[in-house]
Amino acid sequence: MRAKNLLCKLVATFMFFKSEKVGENMENLIERSKQGDCSAFSALYSQYATEIYRFALYMTGNKEDAEDAVQESLLSAWKGIHSLKDNSLFKAWLFKILSNKCKTLLMKRNKMPDTLPVEEYEFLVDYEEEGNLISSAELKEALSALTPPDAQIILLSIIGGFTSYELGVIYNMTPGAVRTRQKRALEKLKVILA
Repeated sequence: MRAKNLLCKLVATFMFFKSEKVGENMENLIERSKQGDCSAFSALYSQYATEIYRFALYMTGNKEDAEDAVQESLLSAWKGIHSLKDNSLFKAWLFKILSNKCKTLLMKRNKMPDTLPVEEYEFLVDYEEEGNLISSAELKEALSALTPPDAQIILLSIIGGFTSYELGVIYNMTPGAVRTRQKRALEKLKVILA
C-alpha cells in the first residue's frame, strides 16, 4: 500500500512535467539556435530550466555543484547544438549532456553526492492519503536505496516524463533495457516501502 501511495505521490506531484513533442515553436527555436541565435537558445533553456536544475541538484547533492553542472552543460549544449541530428530529441540530448557533466564534476571533486536537507527538495512535498503520510525524507531515503542509474531512470521517467527511447539516448541503452531497469527499480521501491 505504501509503495502504491509513493508512486501516486510521484505522479501527482510532477504531473506538470510532461514529455513534450517538439512543436513548431520548439523546432523553430532549435533551428535558430543551430544558426547561432543566442536568444533562441535562451528561450529553449527557459523551457527546461526547472527540470535541469532539479536533476542536477539530485545528481550532485548540493546547490553549488548543481549550478556549476548546469552552467557547464548549457555552455556545452550551446557550443554543440549544431551537432544535434534529430531535433525531436533535444530534451534527451540536453539531459545526457547534463548527466555527463554531473558525473564528471563529481569525479573531479572526488566525491559522491552530499546528503541534502529535506527542505532542498521543495518539489517533494509531504503527501497524505487515507491517513498515510509519506514524507519527503522517506521518499529520498527510498530513492537513495536504489543504484544511482536506477533512481535517475525512475525520476526522469515518472517525474520528468521521459520515454524509454529518450532515456535510452541519455544512458546509451536500448528502450527495452530502460524498461527492464525501470521495472526492477519500481519492484525494489515496493519492497523498500512495504
